[in-house]
Amino acid sequence: MSVQEKSLKPYSEVITGSIIYGTIGVFLDRIQDMSVGSILFSRFFFGLCMIFIYLLLNRGLSQLKPEKKKRYLLLLGLLNAITGMCYFSSIRYSGVSVAVLLLYTAPVYVNLLAPSILGEHRSSNSFLPLLLAISGVLLITRPGEILIDTGPDFQKGLVFGLMSGLSFGATIVTIRYLKDDYSGIAQTFWLTGISLLFMLPPALSTPAAVFIKNFDILLLFGLTVTFAAVIYLRGISGIRAQTGSILALVEPVSGIFFDVTLLKNPLYISTFLGCIFILTAAYIVSKGE
Repeated sequence: MSVQEKSLKPYSEVITGSIIYGTIGVFLDRIQDMSVGSILFSRFFFGLCMIFIYLLLNRGLSQLKPEKKKRYLLLLGLLNAITGMCYFSSIRYSGVSVAVLLLYTAPVYVNLLAPSILGEHRSSNSFLPLLLAISGVLLITRPGEILIDTGPDFQKGLVFGLMSGLSFGATIVTIRYLKDDYSGIAQTFWLTGISLLFMLPPALSTPAAVFIKNFDILLLFGLTVTFAAVIYLRGISGIRAQTGSILALVEPVSGIFFDVTLLKNPLYISTFLGCIFILTAAYIVSKGE
């Protein structure tokens, strides 16, 4: 592999993982009669099994041994659980548009936190991609229309959405902080396993018949998203946190593609322009380092 290919590999991994993450909406559309916590539990459970079996077959279980910064592994799992619960809850109370808008305020938080926590200096070319990315999210979600909604649950959805964006940003910073001590797959294992424990109570309250009815889609959901998480975490460990947070915005672009092609929802001009802005930002940051 050439030096240039090696340098581009982490960017392609983050982008590929984000594209696969974009299928989440398709899976959620097909899962019936299950709470957010139960869905997340199933996703984490099947994903954890996949990682364990893979490492067992490849004799890689030794890399899972927690030696350094154990508290931050716990923090990573907690942040992942919070992000998932808040994001899906925001969708439930305020709709997909608001949830996406607030989840992807994460690049703002990362740009504020990364320099002080990780010692990453702000790149001279980071402002334009960040501006393009945030503008793209705003175009996709059309906040002028969204904010007309004043239903009783709307404010609750806003709070959940803001929490998901903040926790997602903190997750990206934590992943970068642990990159020298744990591989991408080790981080995914602990992130998934710890999150699984937090989702146990709602899972236990779900009837077995409901799990059985959704078993096939839950299994595919868990395996697909865990694969995305492994390559995403491996990639983001090799680039600056601020860059990774902007590349992660490829996910809503991917989600919109699957939403339009598979779920047959309409595509708006503003949404198309927003996708162009986000992809342009991703291209700039991948070429600018």
